[in-house]
Amino acid sequence: MCLGMLKGDVWKPSSKLTSVLTAAQQLLVEPVPDDAVQTDAADLYKNDRLQFDKRAKEWTKKYAI
Repeated sequence: MCLGMLKGDVWKPSSKLTSVLTAAQQLLVEPVPDDAVQTDAADLYKNDRLQFDKRAKEWTKKYAI
């Protein structure tokens, strides 16, 4: 997950945890595939959304449940 507010030149110690969590939540709701850390996942998201959703469900079952 790439959050601009966490980059070294932008980060401020006064940033509140709630701001960071809100930004992370917003990326989960509205992904920005053109600014992705995992470019292969971003390409799949942009070009084959059904396959992306299938893989996301598989990985959620495997790693998050």
